[in-house]
Amino acid sequence: MALRLLTDRDFDSLTIDQIADAAGISRRTFFRYFASKEDVVFAFLDQWAVRLAADIVARPVEENPVAAVQNSFRQLTAAYNDRALALVRVVRETPSLREAERINREHLRMAVVNALATRLGFDPESDMRPQILATIAFAPLDAAMFAWFGGRSDEAVGHLLDEAQATFEQERDAMCASLLRPATKLPKKVPSRS
Repeated sequence: MALRLLTDRDFDSLTIDQIADAAGISRRTFFRYFASKEDVVFAFLDQWAVRLAADIVARPVEENPVAAVQNSFRQLTAAYNDRALALVRVVRETPSLREAERINREHLRMAVVNALATRLGFDPESDMRPQILATIAFAPLDAAMFAWFGGRSDEAVGHLLDEAQATFEQERDAMCASLLRPATKLPKKVPSRS
């Protein structure tokens, strides 16, 4: 209920009392767990990142790591009925939250890197592969989210992710194909006469 309140109302006008009431707790209890209403938002997003990481580790072993990240993202987003995405939109649109967005994004990225390292049995401190795989997985996710935050918010994020993934694969394949073509010879440079 508190999550719905955070996503359905103007964040800056929300009071701590309203958030506490929606969560069914007292103001005093609220302050035992949170220092501010901003902390509520990022606590939820941090919890979401932990769940995403756990799901990535638990995905079937035969699933490739990039697909594991994207499928986990898709499932967790659906499980929260897109409320997590709506909360991310609140963060992007609220100046008092936007400053902490970069930190939260880095927490999410590191959760994914560590989950991939665990899944693959790599040491994330000495092996670059979890970082590279996370970067590859995030490219279509970022493109889908950019479209969703832009003019395509009426479309399902899963559909946008499918489109972004297909585009990513098409561009990757085109780039790889161009690398395999024999290099065309450049014309020889004619020496200048001095």
